Amino acid sequence: MKYLVRTFLLTVFLTVLYSADHAQPPTQPTLIELQNQIVELETKLKAIGVELAKLKEANPRALTNVGDGKVKVDESVATTSTARKDVEPQKKKDVGVDIGSPRLTPYGTIFFNAFANSGGTNNADVPIFATPTGRGNTSASVRQTRLGLKLEGAKVGTARLGAVIEGDFFGGFPSVGIGENFGVFRVRLAYVRLDWERTSVTVGQDWMVFAPVNPTSMATAGNPQMAAAGNNWARLPQVRFERKIGDHITWQGALLGPQTGDFAMNAAFSVQPTSGAASRLPFIQSRIVYAGKNWFGAKKIGSIGLSGHYGRSRVFTGATNVRNDIESVGVALDWSIPLSERITASGEAFLGRNLGGFQAGIFQSYNNDFAYRVGSSLVRSGVRSIGTRGGWMQLGVTPPTLQDRLTLYGSVGIDDPDDRDLFSFSSRDWRMRNFVFAANFIYKFSPQFALGAEFRRFRTYYLLSGRHKSDHVNLGAFYSF
Repeated sequence: MKYLVRTFLLTVFLTVLYSADHAQPPTQPTLIELQNQIVELETKLKAIGVELAKLKEANPRALTNVGDGKVKVDESVATTSTARKDVEPQKKKDVGVDIGSPRLTPYGTIFFNAFANSGGTNNADVPIFATPTGRGNTSASVRQTRLGLKLEGAKVGTARLGAVIEGDFFGGFPSVGIGENFGVFRVRLAYVRLDWERTSVTVGQDWMVFAPVNPTSMATAGNPQMAAAGNNWARLPQVRFERKIGDHITWQGALLGPQTGDFAMNAAFSVQPTSGAASRLPFIQSRIVYAGKNWFGAKKIGSIGLSGHYGRSRVFTGATNVRNDIESVGVALDWSIPLSERITASGEAFLGRNLGGFQAGIFQSYNNDFAYRVGSSLVRSGVRSIGTRGGWMQLGVTPPTLQDRLTLYGSVGIDDPDDRDLFSFSSRDWRMRNFVFAANFIYKFSPQFALGAEFRRFRTYYLLSGRHKSDHVNLGAFYSF
C-alpha cells in the first residue's frame, strides 16, 4: 500500500511540474494548493485501505493479492456469502452474565401440551400405564416447562469447573380447586462438575449411570417416554467419576442416594427413610461405553454402553418388625447408533430385581406379602423382591424434504415382571405386563421453536382384573432460550 501511495504522489508531482511549464499563468496552481491536494489524496487512500482491511477480515477468501499489486474481489464468494444471510437462522443470543472469570447463563424451555386419553391412566398429561379405574379425559398443561442456570469458565487448579441447577413444575399440585394449573417447582438437576483432560468428577443430582439413554419425545419431558415400559430412569444425588480410556472408551462409576421406589409416611416438610435409605447402603453403579464419531459413514456420534446396578432394601414386617434385607440388582445394554445420515436407532434392554425406584417392574419393587402355593393352599413366605425384564427401541427418520426440519419417530417398549413374584397371601391386583407403542413427529421452525404431535397406546395386564388399555394423543410446542 505504501508503494502505491508513493507512486501515485510522484505521478501527481510530475504532472504538476509539467503543467507548470505548459499551462497558462492565470490557471497555474499555487504551492499551497498543491500541498492541500496531496494531503486530501493521502486521506482518501487511507480510507480506502481501511475499507479493504474490513472486507478482508469479514471474508478472507473474497480478497486475493494479484501480481500487479492490485486487489481482486472474488465475486462468486461474495455473492454466496450475501445469499446465506437470507436462509441461515439467526444465531441464539448470549444472555449470560460474567461474574469474574466464570460466566452465568440462564436457560430454559417452555412446553405447552394439549392431550387426550381414551381411558384411565396413572397420570393424565404424562401417563406411563393404563389403570383398571378412571375414564377418558381431555385437557392441557404447561407444567413440563423447565428453567435453569449454567455456570461455565471457572477453574480449580488445572480443572475446569462448571455447575448446573435446573427445575420444572412437575412436582405435584396444591390442594385447591384450580391446583392443576399451579404446578409445584421440582428440582431436576443440581450439580458441580470438575473436568480434567481425561477425568471428570460430578457431585450433586444428575441422571444416573445405569441405563442412561432416553427416547426423543416432546410429550414426555416430565417423565421420559417408555418409563415403566422398558426405560429405567432416575435423577439421583450422587458422586460420579468418569475416565476416558483411549479415544473411544469411557468408564463411569458412581455412588448414589438409594431410591427404591417405595413410599414412606412423610410429612409435607420432613423426610423419613424409605427401605433403600434404611439399608444404610448407597446405590453402586458402573458403566462402560464405546463411542465413535462416524458410524456407518453417517458422520454422526454413536455409542454402545453396558451398565450395572447394585443396592439393597431393608423392609420391616409384622407386629414385631422382622427385618428383611432384599437386594436391588440390574444390568442393562444401551445404544444410540446412526444407521445413516438420516436414520438413527436407539434403545435399551435390561433385567434385574427390585428396580421400582427406576419405574421398572411397572413401578413395583418388592412383594411384602409373598406367598407360594401348596396344593390348593397359599403359604405366607415374607418379603420377596420382584424380578423384571424388558426394554425399548426407537427409530428416528429425517426425510430429505422440508430443509431437514421434520423428524419422525417410532417407539416400542415392554416391562414384564416375573409372574412368580406376584403371588401374595392377601388379594392384590399386581401389574403383570406393560406394553407401549408410540409414534411422534417434531417439526423445528428454528433451533429454538418447534411443534409436534404424539400418539401412544398402552396395554397393561393385571393379575386380577386382566387387560386394560388406553390411547394417549398429545399436541405440543416448545420454545427454548
